[in-house]
Amino acid sequence: MIVPRVVRWLDDRLGTNAGARYLLAKIYPDHWSFYLGEFALYFFVTLVGTGIWLTFAFDPSPQGAYASVLTLADRAHPIGYMMRQIHHWSAVCFVAAILVHMGRIFFTGAFRRPREINWMIGFSMLALASFTGFTGYSLPNDLLSGTGIRISQSIALSIPFVGTWAASIFNGGDSYPGPLLFPHLYTLHVYYLPVTLGALIGLHLTLLIYQKHTQFERDPKHVVGRRFWPDYALRTIAVFGATLAALALLATLIEINPIENFGPYQPWLAANGSVPDWYTAFLEGALRLGPATEFHIFGHPIPPVFWPGLVLPTLTMGLLLLWPFIEKRLTGDGAAHDVLDVPTQVPLRVAVGAALIFEGILLTLAAADDQTAMTLHLRLESLVWWYRILFAVGPLVVGWIAWRVAAEMRARIVESAVYPSDVTTLVRTEEGGFEEEEPQPA
Repeated sequence: MIVPRVVRWLDDRLGTNAGARYLLAKIYPDHWSFYLGEFALYFFVTLVGTGIWLTFAFDPSPQGAYASVLTLADRAHPIGYMMRQIHHWSAVCFVAAILVHMGRIFFTGAFRRPREINWMIGFSMLALASFTGFTGYSLPNDLLSGTGIRISQSIALSIPFVGTWAASIFNGGDSYPGPLLFPHLYTLHVYYLPVTLGALIGLHLTLLIYQKHTQFERDPKHVVGRRFWPDYALRTIAVFGATLAALALLATLIEINPIENFGPYQPWLAANGSVPDWYTAFLEGALRLGPATEFHIFGHPIPPVFWPGLVLPTLTMGLLLLWPFIEKRLTGDGAAHDVLDVPTQVPLRVAVGAALIFEGILLTLAAADDQTAMTLHLRLESLVWWYRILFAVGPLVVGWIAWRVAAEMRARIVESAVYPSDVTTLVRTEEGGFEEEEPQPA
């Protein structure tokens, strides 16, 4: 009795019933790949929930940060230990889920008109999620995170003309680490970045509901899927439960970022074998492969870290952010699309995606080149040069191979539509035997 009365009370004042009926009757796709975005959403929800709890246990001051996280990392305090573990694993999985989700969108062409804005919002969320993870990874003030902050400080200083000024503003002075470094990191991580991500997620979902989902069904006039209530609601609750279960297992069985092994940060120390979280490892790999050559522009020195640390990721992210418009220009396809492509139907897209994936994996491996060289008993200098050659040639070779494979598969799909390979016609001969008849064009 209480629920119907509350519903009627809200409807009398806000007119909520019409909107509720629309949302509850909305059709959601039933294909498994559409759940990737929901995993990302629930990782973010878990991040926010555990993050709120951690704000009551974490000391954001430079003097107390390491000690407070060391207390949370102590298994003698199981609640704090699990909260920190789940929070860190949620951050790692959140970025991974967004990346895989955007990979599905990229290869199936879900970013095409009229969904270009949503693609750009999604890519902005990927960049912000990575930066949010980096700021959180930097807060414990241990030797590993301190080394990462020092690298980011060097990249900021390499920006021509304004780098020193920008680093000084964020650092709170010319000395490193400055008095405002940790307050700025904490404020960004706890307030501005999560709120911005939440706003982008809300805008993303609003556009998704307004523009409708894409689907694999070839007839765009027929929407394929399940109504939100009750079918899809029960499924998405199950996805949320699976997300929490996976995070609990990871947090219980695999310890992440054991800061007690690194010790507190000392500016004059750098731990050998230090590797950041995977979503920032590509940047460190680029820095390790970048040439140690300094250029001068109008007499102003451009440090070597500027090219791999800023130019390379900026160009790559700009390419992906503007890809809907680049592909439209290259293919001449400006029509609206509600039906998804089989990935191999657009070989150019497959080639670009494969080349970028190869580049990302290579740079991630390069971030641990010292450990690889030690494990495989290789000369570090030789390994670095091999990585540099592969970085220059590998994306072109991988992209060309992917393009050829996709073009061949596309041709076979067209050929099978004309000459169905799964239909065999047998003709009775005069002698009483059988002969296979050649397939005829449909």
